[in-house]
Amino acid sequence: MLSSVFSHIAPICPASAYGARRSLLLTAILLVLMVLCTPGESVLAETSHKVYFRGTDSELSVYFIKGDAPGPTLLLLGGIQGDEPGGYLAADLYADLTLKRGNLIVVPRANFFSIVNNSRGVEGDMNRKFAEPQKRSDRDLAIVGIIKDLMNQSDFFLNLHDGSGFYSPKWESPTCNPSRFGQSIIIDAETHESPKGSVIQMGEMVRRVLARVNPQISDALHLFRLNNHRTLKPDTQHKEQRLSATFHAVTRVGIPAFGIETSKDIKDYRLRVRYQTMVINAFLEEFGIVPHTPRMYLDNPQLKYLIVSINGQTPIVLSSPDVLKVQKGDTVRIVHIEANYSRGLTARINGLGGPFNDLDKEVQVTQNSLIQVRKDRFLIAEIPVEIVTEGSPRAAGLRFEPNVRHFCVRVNNKTFLVQPGEALKVTRGDTVVILDPIANLPSEEDVRAVRIDLRGFQASASPYPLEDRGHHINTAELQEKYGKRSGNSVLYALQAKFRNKVFAECFLAVVEPKLEYLVLREPRGGTFVVYAGEELQIPGDAMFKIMDVRTTVPEAETLCLTMSGTTVRWQQSGSAGIDASKLAASEKVPLDVIVAGRSVGRIWIRKGKDLRIAGPGDGPRLPLYPVRY
Repeated sequence: MLSSVFSHIAPICPASAYGARRSLLLTAILLVLMVLCTPGESVLAETSHKVYFRGTDSELSVYFIKGDAPGPTLLLLGGIQGDEPGGYLAADLYADLTLKRGNLIVVPRANFFSIVNNSRGVEGDMNRKFAEPQKRSDRDLAIVGIIKDLMNQSDFFLNLHDGSGFYSPKWESPTCNPSRFGQSIIIDAETHESPKGSVIQMGEMVRRVLARVNPQISDALHLFRLNNHRTLKPDTQHKEQRLSATFHAVTRVGIPAFGIETSKDIKDYRLRVRYQTMVINAFLEEFGIVPHTPRMYLDNPQLKYLIVSINGQTPIVLSSPDVLKVQKGDTVRIVHIEANYSRGLTARINGLGGPFNDLDKEVQVTQNSLIQVRKDRFLIAEIPVEIVTEGSPRAAGLRFEPNVRHFCVRVNNKTFLVQPGEALKVTRGDTVVILDPIANLPSEEDVRAVRIDLRGFQASASPYPLEDRGHHINTAELQEKYGKRSGNSVLYALQAKFRNKVFAECFLAVVEPKLEYLVLREPRGGTFVVYAGEELQIPGDAMFKIMDVRTTVPEAETLCLTMSGTTVRWQQSGSAGIDASKLAASEKVPLDVIVAGRSVGRIWIRKGKDLRIAGPGDGPRLPLYPVRY
């Protein structure tokens, strides 16, 4: 019966902190010592990217960066006013940061539409929309709502700006006086009692930051100063700041909030970005957030190439000084922008497309135009679009020799770009879809002559005649006689053929699915790893919960656990367990992980006096407890 070995246990949240290699066992010892010697729980460093309102004028990218060790969380916001590049370019540098301690939430472009248009705010000043009530029809309010939610997840808030002139507490000149904002760190109050009752010492924090930053600045006019707007006071000169993001963070959320203002009168925006990063890095130190490498640089943006599709055909590659030649009425879709930056890129087909970004949108060409490529507000390339009356559309300046830059392969809903000659490792049973390659095939005639062929796959029907694009291919059904064994994998050639001649190929390296390890929890709460092939000795009548089953099998596949003739479906952490009381004293029982009716790996279970693990050819060892599970 099912209950003879396995027992249903209430779900427990799974963790994802385990690697598959045995080398992690050595790391585990160090982690145990860290847990014993350091207060708090260890965490897994990771970065995640979330896009709100994708494909609209309100598109908002947010980066969540978790450090190696726990610590406070800083919300870093740039671009809330679209004509202040010092702020949004500086914030963008931190989206790729990794942290030794603490966490970051980075919003590089809070108002991307206004940034592209180099406007303070296409719909008005977004930084004056944090108080209630506001017009429900205002497009900015959805973004403001997201920012407020992010504040509630944070311990500190920095809002990055470019301001006018140079702030000075006394009048020095028309551009350097108390009404200017540039080269200052703005606070709403020297101190403020948060809604939770704690006192926020913002003035002291800024003075410590200034002591770190200003010694690095040689130009006396560029030194930063504390700028207390006294926003809560009845006689403040800055009542408009009561509508701002920092004021909301301080008074409603109860976290320290600061506005960093570099001067618009510093004409080199790269120097403004450098000043911003100096202040940000000093605040990171003040908050106890430790980066691996603080960011301090900014490269000039450069377009490498565009990938463009005409009338839905195979994309072509364009770069300066190419000319895209089409026939009147053709539709053009900009598939991809490749530059030395991966964020803040837009492309507009001038006079024909939308007001913001035509990336991945069908645009009909009715007149000559320009494809304008921008990094934020900065124009980095223009590619002419010309209407021709005869012949097929070709990109001028591209010498046509059939060439594939990348094969495009979707594996279980994740797309990979594979260069010719490379091998993409997949697991037998993965679902593969062959997509259009990225190539220099500029005409409809050329596209019709190209065939994509996966050796070992045959289909009776295809959206493309005589070829393998578009099919959902089960790699378990590939015919092995067309493959070539290499080590523990079988290589299947993926070929691009032009006029029946192979001009490029890559490979799918199909490996067998396998069990990597099980994560078990003992009755006292300790969690440990048992690798495939190992023997687990468990004492007495103890119950061991199965917390995770790690395999190379696609997530969509159903996993089953089989032991002593009983099979259960693996559902979630803690949904099954090993009951030692059901085992005979001398019995050695296999526990198999089953996929599609066949075992992908097993561990061995034996009842004994104490808890021990032995691998093939190894002596017994005590289980190591890498991290909390």
